Amino acid sequence: MRPVQAYARKNRIRFFLPFLRAGDRVLEAGSGDGWFRRAVEAALPVNYTTIDIDAPADIRGDIREWRKHGLEAGSFDVVVAFEIVEHTDCFSECHDLLKPGGLMLITTPMPHADWILKILELFCLTQKRTSAHSNLVYLKTIDSFESEKIRNPFGVAHLWPRKAGR
Repeated sequence: MRPVQAYARKNRIRFFLPFLRAGDRVLEAGSGDGWFRRAVEAALPVNYTTIDIDAPADIRGDIREWRKHGLEAGSFDVVVAFEIVEHTDCFSECHDLLKPGGLMLITTPMPHADWILKILELFCLTQKRTSAHSNLVYLKTIDSFESEKIRNPFGVAHLWPRKAGR
């Protein structure tokens, strides 16, 4: 694992874990190798489901096609989307899957600072992108969610739990 990536994972666990509660029903979109799931399940008894276009994942597919995969609207307490929303706009789908008052835990590069990630990739300090960052967005502009807490480490990413507003 790349040095910056390892540091970021450790900080994400420390930042996001307090937002989760025992018994939560959690859906992680773009779960990758499952590192966050392992950390959560080691700390709390939760009902955790992953969806990703690549294996390993509980559901292999695109979150934007959640109905096709048998997921139900309003059935999750928490949706986790780390480094996903810059690749595809899935806010509406995540919102639909959340229970009223549910949380969406997000990490994404800030549009004005994405160039920093490109430099880190160039020097092999972070993993290479799996696809273009074609959907860079400031989370404050997403109307379907209300911000609860924001953190901008190094000015590179938002770490932002969001409450679903109905």
